[in-house]
Amino acid sequence: MALPKFNNPIFELTLPSTGQPIKYRPFLVKEQKILLLALEGNDQKDVLTAIKQIVGNCAIDDIDPSKLALFDLEYFFMRLRAKSIGETIDLRLRHPTGFNSNNEECEHMTPVTLPLLDVEVQKTDEHTDKIILDEETGIGIKLKYPNVDMAIASSKANEGKSQMDIATDAIINSIEYIFDKENVYKKEDSTKKELVDFIENLSQDQYVQLTKFFESMPKLKHKVEWTCGKCGCRDEVTMEGLANFFGF
Repeated sequence: MALPKFNNPIFELTLPSTGQPIKYRPFLVKEQKILLLALEGNDQKDVLTAIKQIVGNCAIDDIDPSKLALFDLEYFFMRLRAKSIGETIDLRLRHPTGFNSNNEECEHMTPVTLPLLDVEVQKTDEHTDKIILDEETGIGIKLKYPNVDMAIASSKANEGKSQMDIATDAIINSIEYIFDKENVYKKEDSTKKELVDFIENLSQDQYVQLTKFFESMPKLKHKVEWTCGKCGCRDEVTMEGLANFFGF
């Protein structure tokens, strides 16, 4: 005789990048095991792979977690964690500089409870994914948000590379297409060398315009304010990304 099955609750979230509603169930013991095994290895690539698998397992609606923007995936996992284990996490915070607002030394660790459902993806008004590099010719680039597979692949490929090469690779991996006033040039129609040459022939100002896409793109971010349990002074810290919240 088959064993009875549990009816798991169903929740819904809205993807920050598209506004698409997604139904999901909490993660179960089998998903918790996937995460714990990844954490034991202390390898960021394994943790990202585990998060992708868990999101894919728990999503009821048909989505491909590999194609989600990284901040969408982080937001999804944050909601999953809240509904699966608990809607708060306990932090221990101290003054980031070691001095309070009265400029007195204070290293006290204050327990702070953070409601996970208060954490949202923060967006900036000036952010755009379509960047005009030259007004006269209309040359520009349409960029797409990095996804988890891009993050995993880049972490493997970046070993031993300079910061400049890593930044250039990140830009190339995020190109959707290049355009001017007359044409659209799809990324898949160009070779890697052609794309590298295009980026390396930009002026410094044009290059900075592209890097601002990554600096200003939406991020899972939350400002935590608290009062020190020893000196009584107020302080705040901004937490960003799953690693910052959960220590991944």
